[in-house]
Amino acid sequence: MARAIGNTRSTDTNTKGGALRASSGGGMTFTKARGLGASMVEDLDGVMAKAKAQYRADRIAAARDRLADRQAHSPLACRY
Repeated sequence: MARAIGNTRSTDTNTKGGALRASSGGGMTFTKARGLGASMVEDLDGVMAKAKAQYRADRIAAARDRLADRQAHSPLACRY
């Protein structure tokens, strides 16, 4: 069995009764993980599908923007 890294103090208590997670750092702490990774979403497949659709739409929009930039008239172009 692996030995835990870090130290505990008498003030390291879980007074709210919530689940404790290891946040990033050198060792295990009693700091609650907050932000995007604090909890797992209920509908993971739905979230992944929505994200894939958004990424695809973003790529298409970026490609259309680049195409429009190429087709737009440049003020530096020669007019005959």
